[in-house]
Amino acid sequence: MPHPNELLNHDELPDLKWWGEHEFELHQPKAWQFGSLLFRLTRGMQEWRLEYHRPQVQYDYEQQWHRINDPNFSFPQPVKIERYMFKSTTNKLQLMPRLADRSVVIKPVDPIYIPAGQRGTLYISTPLWIAGFVDGQREPIFDLPVILPKDTWFGPNHRYGEICYATAVDGRTELHQLRPRAFRAITPIEFHNISNQQLRFDRMNVPVPALPLFFSESTGRLWTSQIKVLHEGSDRPPRVRIENRTPPHAGEVIYVHPPRETAGALFNMFDSFF
Repeated sequence: MPHPNELLNHDELPDLKWWGEHEFELHQPKAWQFGSLLFRLTRGMQEWRLEYHRPQVQYDYEQQWHRINDPNFSFPQPVKIERYMFKSTTNKLQLMPRLADRSVVIKPVDPIYIPAGQRGTLYISTPLWIAGFVDGQREPIFDLPVILPKDTWFGPNHRYGEICYATAVDGRTELHQLRPRAFRAITPIEFHNISNQQLRFDRMNVPVPALPLFFSESTGRLWTSQIKVLHEGSDRPPRVRIENRTPPHAGEVIYVHPPRETAGALFNMFDSFF
């Protein structure tokens, strides 16, 4: 049963673009609510101060956001405070979306099969981070998830593998069925099964730190570049390639961020491909 927020039709969708550049007067805070995350920034003469409150349980359907009119209102406890010291601050700060800082393990609600000789594209989405950029600093001063994903282990056993984030998704073969969300980015994954056996997978490890991030004004969505998966036979792992383009469905896109890290020559997206 979908949550009531899922039942909005496309015409009622809120403005999904929550990021951009902000001007800060000294000691005059600005505050937002991003999903269930309360978020306040204050500029001092020689420091930026970030305060945020994350409820103990966050839900993925919490995708609304708004600026808070009274930025001095009391946040509920616990409040996390982070202070960033500067010789002197400038009056501009950019809030920007980023992809997750670890790979994200996608578990489709239902297993997906690709018959022998078939190809198809699956559209999935992964959670976004909020990063704060100020002039003169190449790296963001803060970088935190809007909705904190759960940790999971991905690998053939407990000794080999990596800690990733987990998210259950309803992967879609048709883009229009994937609801636009403010705090998730879409990754198209193109499968090509050139083996003579039907293929099934239950979990997929998406290397989001190796993906660039784009924004499409026409669709109001954030996109990553496309991933191509070529399966040649059960005796070898699928070949995975990160393409340097978004699909035509994305429309015209603007570049938002480079990948967090370069793609390793080897990353295993599948531990249960057979």
